[in-house]
Amino acid sequence: MKRSHGFLTIATLLSVGLCGVVYRAVHRSSEAPAESGPAPAKQPAEGAATSESTELAELRREMVQLRRQVWIQGQRLEAAEPARAETQAPATAKDLLTDSEVRAEQERKHREYMVEIDAAFRKESPDARWSSTTSAVVQTALIADSDLRPLARGVECRSRTCRVELADDGSGELGQILPIFAQQVSEDLPSITADRVEDAGGTAAMVLYMSRREEAPAMAP
Repeated sequence: MKRSHGFLTIATLLSVGLCGVVYRAVHRSSEAPAESGPAPAKQPAEGAATSESTELAELRREMVQLRRQVWIQGQRLEAAEPARAETQAPATAKDLLTDSEVRAEQERKHREYMVEIDAAFRKESPDARWSSTTSAVVQTALIADSDLRPLARGVECRSRTCRVELADDGSGELGQILPIFAQQVSEDLPSITADRVEDAGGTAAMVLYMSRREEAPAMAP
């Protein structure tokens, strides 16, 4: 479409140029009778014939120049087309990236992140005192919520993180009641990372990795 507009512009310029040339030719040819009036016809003088020949030659040169300009502009437009196509190619390829591909890439990154979170949890050395105290806090919050109580599958705490597993039927109801549970245990476990998993039988669960705050190292006296 841009190329068509370019040729249309050139054609318009050519038409304007041709009109100017024709107008000048007609205007000059009409001036001689108007100025001489109804004088008796006579043979043109040698100087006048030479002047008219010079003007015609000038008009021809202008026509040739106009045609040459049109040809040059057309060549420039054709040469610019491949460069424009190469410039637009990366953007076009990017636009072809579908929403499903974007979601798949985000899911892949999330899975890698959760693998690291679970591995870090498994490497924690057990702290019996902290584990017992914090597990009691989590269990109390689960039992106090009539909606969460039947969904609880297990609570495991180590030295700074608790892994809480809840059944998830995929209805979205669990996502609505989890903020209340998180608020109840936020004093002991303020950091929460969630992951939805499925077992071999297709049963889904929501796994929460809930961690305490990092304790600042004690200052030397």
